Amino acid sequence: MTADALIAAAFLAGFFGSTHCIAMCGAIVVLFEQSRSDSGAHWARRLLYNAGRLGFYALLGGIAGSAGTVVSATAGLGILRVVAGLLVIALGLNLIFDWQSTRFLERAGSIVWKRLAPLSRYVLPVNTPLRALGAGFVWGALPCGLVYSAVALAATSGSPGHGAITMSFFWLGTLPMLLLAGASGERLKRWSGNRGMRRVAGALMIAIGIYAVFPLVMPSPDATHQHHAVPSSGA
Repeated sequence: MTADALIAAAFLAGFFGSTHCIAMCGAIVVLFEQSRSDSGAHWARRLLYNAGRLGFYALLGGIAGSAGTVVSATAGLGILRVVAGLLVIALGLNLIFDWQSTRFLERAGSIVWKRLAPLSRYVLPVNTPLRALGAGFVWGALPCGLVYSAVALAATSGSPGHGAITMSFFWLGTLPMLLLAGASGERLKRWSGNRGMRRVAGALMIAIGIYAVFPLVMPSPDATHQHHAVPSSGA
């Protein structure tokens, strides 16, 4: 799978799956809504919270990309590309049918969350810029199947840099919903959660996945021709 296709799939998964993010992060959104006495400070903290999420996602993507390079060195880059394509197809099916086929990845996320969860006591209440930034970083580790599906995609990117970029575009997809969470985000939530829109996005992701996988699992015409060619007899 090309880097562009991987980034596009991560962004689509983030944007159309972000209604699920609201459900996961609802309690955090309430914390921000309760501190709206100063609207300027409120929005600054919300921006910093999302900047913290970006930092954690990019770090996680870089680590996943590094792990992927080890796998590609032993099993081959083609294997990673097939896995990436299949993951994108699974995410597309999730969008269309509201499946949770990648929920098993939450188990990996729960390991990370157990390590970081104790730090949450240092960022509550979210009443300063530094705590808002820290809250975004810590709560970015919540064991969400959608997030760790994107991490799995980042692992197939082939390098730490591409892994970080993949997760950054996933974050960008989730940003509108989480930034505008609350009354101002209801219209966006209805639009991204619209059944028809989710089906279109899911179909596009499935097409991207098939486009990535098909050339890797099907023999090329040249290889087929050489296999069936009759060797010429020596003089």
